[in-house]
Amino acid sequence: MGKYKFLRKKTMENLENFEKRVNETASGGWRIINFSETDRGMVVLFERER
Repeated sequence: MGKYKFLRKKTMENLENFEKRVNETASGGWRIINFSETDRGMVVLFERER
């Protein structure tokens, strides 16, 4: 069973900074398993093995 983490785009955050945070999280051993865009913004779901 893995550990999970959600990363949400902040309200006033530009796309470049959000992409940087996503890439930093992925380089820390987390892998993206889902990505969604809602009326409130973008959300990325990460997973990492324990």
